[in-house]
Amino acid sequence: MSMKLTDSLPEHNRDCRWFEALRCPNCLMQLHRETALICEGCGRTYPVRDGIPRFVPEENYGKSFGYQWNLHRLTQLDSHVGLPISRDRLLRESGWSADELEGREVLECGSGAGRFTEVLCQTGAVVTSFDISNAVDANAASNSRFTDLRLFQASIYDLPLMEESFDYLVCIGVIQHTPDVERTFKTLMRYLRPGGKFCVDVYAAIVAYPHLRHLLRPVTKRIPPPKLYSAVQSAAPRLLPLSMRLSAVPRVGDYLTRLVPVANHRHLGLTDAETLRTWSILDTFDWLSPQFERPQPRRRLERWCTELDLSDFTIERIRGLYVIRGTK
Repeated sequence: MSMKLTDSLPEHNRDCRWFEALRCPNCLMQLHRETALICEGCGRTYPVRDGIPRFVPEENYGKSFGYQWNLHRLTQLDSHVGLPISRDRLLRESGWSADELEGREVLECGSGAGRFTEVLCQTGAVVTSFDISNAVDANAASNSRFTDLRLFQASIYDLPLMEESFDYLVCIGVIQHTPDVERTFKTLMRYLRPGGKFCVDVYAAIVAYPHLRHLLRPVTKRIPPPKLYSAVQSAAPRLLPLSMRLSAVPRVGDYLTRLVPVANHRHLGLTDAETLRTWSILDTFDWLSPQFERPQPRRRLERWCTELDLSDFTIERIRGLYVIRGTK
């Protein structure tokens, strides 16, 4: 007798009926469940490990993100920090309210360790979330308590989903780290229903937000993640006090801090010194390690939205980010 897929799942993931909504990324045919997910059309097989369907190989361009988020599984979760930092950022960038998300189908693209997954699930939304890296394991460890969370590992370019299936789409801190940002943005919009709302942010072009880290990345992105992390773990706490002093200089503090290649979260209201150091190490590594980083100019973002005929879209500059929000 063949073992059923549910027999191999952790107890909290035994209810995998939502797998029926998944489709083969290769041919979009339905998948049937055995010990893995098998396409009824082309016969391709997709493993399920620890209750999470996997549609990409272990080795991919998101490797450094998997490394950092499994090290820092809890670091940026509001429930761990004790402050609504992720909640405030999500609602501020999107312009949505928690009440309007309740019961809605939400697609979260690029979950990382699940800091925004937690916030979305707390609204009562039905959340489908994915990441290309094994950061999904960190997300599952933190957020599997939410019964309406559907989590899988996949590439933005080959999602196992039917198009026009979601009421809301959110993608924070992701698309600048993909190989082709325009393709990424336009691909994501295919999964939003007509009339659905979206929020996507992206690093502002270097000419709009220059930073010393841009000079370091050609070297640091080639360093193996464990070795780079060790270097950042040593250097960031030494550079952070200088960055803090510079950030306090009236009127020009924001510009001066860009001369020091260390993440400074003074503006978030973090007061505990150890928490500040931990966030600094995490986000400095996040700056320096990704294989891809492609900041974008505002005019290009406007062109993409116009080409897709997106309605009521706005593009707002928030520090070093452009936030694009609107309706399909």
